[in-house]
Amino acid sequence: MLEIAEAKKLRGDIIETMYTIYPAETTVSTLRSMLRYKGIQSDANIKRALFYLEGKEYIKLLENENYEDNRIMLLPLGINLAESDFTDVGVIIDE
Repeated sequence: MLEIAEAKKLRGDIIETMYTIYPAETTVSTLRSMLRYKGIQSDANIKRALFYLEGKEYIKLLENENYEDNRIMLLPLGINLAESDFTDVGVIIDE
């Protein structure tokens, strides 16, 4: 159960982080560095979270040869989620 809550929190942390730099985009490696300040270390968990968020159309991953160089941009639904216009049971946003 704790793992599920941590995954939801990580997704929220990614949305919040992307919202703070919006409208700029960032790379996977830069995002990971930003998340390390929040104590998030697992690359596999970050990759799973990005896959979930992209599937929900909250973010867009712009593919590059090297995964670390993939660019991430926040999409309109991600902005609405960050601004609490709606909620997603799979994402925990700190209020």
